[in-house]
Amino acid sequence: MRPIAEQNVSLADLADLADLAVPETVGSIELLDREFFADDELRLLRQAQQLARVGSWRYDLTRELFSVSATTARFFGFAVPEGTLGYSTVEPLAFERQISDEDLQMLRSAFDDLVARGGSRNVRFAVNSADGESRWFDLRMLVEQGADGRAVQLIGTCADVSEMHEAEVELRRAHAELEQGAAHQQAVIAATPDAIHIYDVRTGELSRANTTGRPLVGFTEPSVRVLSGVDVDVLVPADDRRELAQLFLDACRLPDLAFSQSRHRVLHDGEPSRWLSRRVSPFLRDADGQVVKLLVLSRDLTEKVELEQRIAHAALHDDLTGLPNRRVMHDRIEHALHRAARGGHVVVLMCDLDGFKRFNDLHGHQLGDQLLAAVAERLNASVRAADTLARMGGDEFAVVLDIRQDEQPAALADQVAERLLDALAYPIEVGTLQHSVSLSIGIAVAGVGATPEGLLRDADAAMYHVKKAGGNAHAFFEPSLRRDSAADDRIERAIRQALAHDTLEVHYQPIVDPRTEIVHGVEALLRIRDEDGRLINTAHVIEVAERSGLIGPIDERVLYIACAQVAQWRREPALAHLELKVNRSARDIARPGFDGRVSAALERGELDPSALTLELTETVLLEVAPANLAELNQLKAVGVGLAIDDFGTGYASLRYLAELPVDCLKIDRSFISELPDDPKSVTLVRTTISLAEQLGLSCVVEGVETTRQLAALPDYSRLLVQGYLYAAPQPPTNPPPPRISLAERPTSSAV
Repeated sequence: MRPIAEQNVSLADLADLADLAVPETVGSIELLDREFFADDELRLLRQAQQLARVGSWRYDLTRELFSVSATTARFFGFAVPEGTLGYSTVEPLAFERQISDEDLQMLRSAFDDLVARGGSRNVRFAVNSADGESRWFDLRMLVEQGADGRAVQLIGTCADVSEMHEAEVELRRAHAELEQGAAHQQAVIAATPDAIHIYDVRTGELSRANTTGRPLVGFTEPSVRVLSGVDVDVLVPADDRRELAQLFLDACRLPDLAFSQSRHRVLHDGEPSRWLSRRVSPFLRDADGQVVKLLVLSRDLTEKVELEQRIAHAALHDDLTGLPNRRVMHDRIEHALHRAARGGHVVVLMCDLDGFKRFNDLHGHQLGDQLLAAVAERLNASVRAADTLARMGGDEFAVVLDIRQDEQPAALADQVAERLLDALAYPIEVGTLQHSVSLSIGIAVAGVGATPEGLLRDADAAMYHVKKAGGNAHAFFEPSLRRDSAADDRIERAIRQALAHDTLEVHYQPIVDPRTEIVHGVEALLRIRDEDGRLINTAHVIEVAERSGLIGPIDERVLYIACAQVAQWRREPALAHLELKVNRSARDIARPGFDGRVSAALERGELDPSALTLELTETVLLEVAPANLAELNQLKAVGVGLAIDDFGTGYASLRYLAELPVDCLKIDRSFISELPDDPKSVTLVRTTISLAEQLGLSCVVEGVETTRQLAALPDYSRLLVQGYLYAAPQPPTNPPPPRISLAERPTSSAV
């Protein structure tokens, strides 16, 4: 083979050899050696390889010799003599140790395949240096065959492609992230419950709506042409169209990334069915910067709007009855007064159910709510459409009459009140009960300078006046009632002060055995003082306490004070037998845990349960619920006694005396006051005492104030007497004596 100088090989031909490292170039290469090249030519070749960062190599299959160029040697860290221009034979093991097992197996497979099949191969692999750095190389190789067609030598190039490899990896990563981001974006758009679509300002076409959102805005096709250039004409109720059209118009004037927003209804089958929030922003502009397409984001607000409507309705209406509430009533009165200033009248009726608290206490809040709802329905059907009926709270209702100038306010108020009373004239079915209920109605007519608060206050005062008189009637407000209302307010304040500062007083009236004159026990009686320190009428205190809901705390406090006081007196040998009688209200009995509260008072007061008798009116006992009766029986089991107070004033059935856990009958003072001059009263009292004797019950006669009344009573071993004849109620500083002798009392007190 002739030297290359004699073969007319140019430098361009040498550069072609370096092109073997370029991925797009695959060609043959001649075996290069000093035998064929002059030193200058080899030096030029070496420089060309260095510039191209391409080395060459060959592997002699016959002699198993691996030779590399200086550039290849530098790539893989082979030691070659300095200034070597041609190939240097190296040990391949040093090369193999720098390659991972996986890449080494790949190279060997490529070599074997090349030898077996011929042709050329391209392989990329990583070389790991001692300092841990990895470099990537592209190995291009082809096989040289002998005359017999057998492979005799592998030759090839090796190019350092680390930077290119890293760029390709980064490119693939970026592409993958881009694809992933696009897929994520598409998934988000597809999954969002919002409607996303493009609105073409020029054509009025809605397009590219996501699948979920299409039905939301009222169409199911991928795009729809709508009338007037805006979808409001076919998708939105007529009264919302102008506002929505303005929304699109405003969005066309906005800068990029800004948006306009509104809410409106969407039609379904021609009827408004859902609420949407629409956010519209510029999406595409033409060459002149004018908006040609808008991005429209529509969100279903139906549940939110309905919730807002329910909240607004709840703020102005009673949840139980659906009637307007106190706030609305105040507003209606204020508006009616404003109109009346130009001519007309305003009348307010305050209505309160008679006996509802007792019904609620005895039968529970569930039936109580049912009764209120039924009452509200009847009352609402009885007022005019122009008038307003509202539930003010609890069992109180109010009606405001907006009366024309030509109508008579008093006459019309009378008519409306009678209709309201008539509406409750027949029983109401509540659960399994048929319950009769009535109203107490107070009426106030607006005068000069009237205010909503003043009208309601005056109607309320008139209503309580009716209630005190027995209820089931109506009455107009009079100025004198304002004084009564003020008095009630003062009493309520006194009660609250006494509870807050623990200044409730309990006085004790002795109960005496008239045969032995021994003090058998005492009855605890509530006393409350006004701001001036004067005692307030107890009956009035109880009435106000029951109306204001304070009777429960009073009952609990009086019971504890009395238990503790009597327990202290019983520690004296002469009073060790002393018993205590305490009144309990229907409200207290109906509250859950009645037996627990009584037991707690006994325990705190350190009083033996057998020394306590609870006094309840016969009406309360006859209406007691089964659960409350069970609590009374539990108290009875631990020794607590039970007395029917004011016996004969209610609606007692003799059958209940045998069924209820009663120990004692207390005859009301109203029967005693006529003794001995009224024969009927004498008969009734004697019959009642005889009944108690036959049933094995003790009997207490209240209100005995004279010896003549005492003498009219029959002789009964378990008969006890209570009244001013023996002693007036005394503060705890005056303990009861063991015995009260009438013979030792002044004559004036015994007549």
